Amino acid sequence: MTKKGFLSIFKDECVRIFSSPRLLVLMIGVPVMLFYFYFSLLSKGISRDLPVTLLDLDKSKLSRQLGRMIDATASMDIAYEVADELEGQKTIRRGDSYALIIIPKDFQKNIQKSIYTNVVCYYNGQYLLPAGLIQRDFQLTAGSFAAGAKIMSLEQSGLMADQAVATVVPSGTNSHVLYNPYTSYGYYLNVAFMPMSFQIIIMVISIYAFGSVLRYNRGKELLERSNDNIFVAIIARILPYTLVFCLLGLLMNSLLYYKIGVPFRGNFFVLNLFFCSFVVVCQSMAFFVATLLSSLRTALTIGGSYAALAFSFAGYTFPPEGMSAFTRGLNYIFPFHSYMRFTVDYAIRGIQYNSIQQNYVITMAVFVCLGALCIPVYYKKLKKGGYNVERIDK
Repeated sequence: MTKKGFLSIFKDECVRIFSSPRLLVLMIGVPVMLFYFYFSLLSKGISRDLPVTLLDLDKSKLSRQLGRMIDATASMDIAYEVADELEGQKTIRRGDSYALIIIPKDFQKNIQKSIYTNVVCYYNGQYLLPAGLIQRDFQLTAGSFAAGAKIMSLEQSGLMADQAVATVVPSGTNSHVLYNPYTSYGYYLNVAFMPMSFQIIIMVISIYAFGSVLRYNRGKELLERSNDNIFVAIIARILPYTLVFCLLGLLMNSLLYYKIGVPFRGNFFVLNLFFCSFVVVCQSMAFFVATLLSSLRTALTIGGSYAALAFSFAGYTFPPEGMSAFTRGLNYIFPFHSYMRFTVDYAIRGIQYNSIQQNYVITMAVFVCLGALCIPVYYKKLKKGGYNVERIDK
């Protein structure tokens, strides 16, 4: 006799998960590998010693000093010194270096005569991160070199050192980076990449959990075992997945804020509680997709694509304030946007619960309600037995 009730369905689903190598690899193995991949990929925090090519046409004392200053920057390493511009361009086209820096002829002579002269940096804009780092450090280095040359010239004309510095730099700056003081890309990107990749797994697995019952025409059996209680059937079947995902979320957050060391200003328990809510929201959307579509394959395709698109609309690497009003509104059709904005505001910036964060919570609650509206439809499909029962009967 088949056992019935909540515990019976729950236990059988746990046995199904842990006796299926495929499910174990996809549910646990893939997320853990993704966490390790992103942790390893961004472990240095920022790209350093990017190879660049130097063309020094002056070969003077000052041009060599500028070359040493460029080589001493964190982001650039002079890997090639060439004799002409064409040879330097070839190193960039081959992918051997990211930039070509040209110090012109008569560089030292022009500086000593206070004649304006250009040092040119050609960089490969197709690589956004290396290009941005090289452009930033090159401008800083060139500016520092120019200021030093000007100060030396003023000292030679009779000014004291302090007077020369004050003439060149009349006002100083004192900068403080608030939320990522180490300007680490590991801190910045891992906070988004890890939950983003994980939510795709949550969506796909949850669609499979809800849709496989209908795909293999086991709906009537599930209803019978739940004593015709649709809530017992749904919750008992999905709860084992929810618990596994929440535990993996705890592992992910521990890795982010304790191992990687992302600046953290919130409460760890509250952060994990919010992530568990995010898991429920993703599963609600999975339930919505698996119920309304008439094919498990189609549901998995659309659900996975929907989850994958979420990062583009999260407003993480490009601020929402710079988007059009329509796009800002479109962001809210993805729960990941609300999760990410809440996490950054609460955990990293340390902003306490306010009206903006309340909007994120309300948005996520709407997704849960959207899934709840599909319960009657799912119940009818279970009563029929599955997706294609009518077609089989004919």
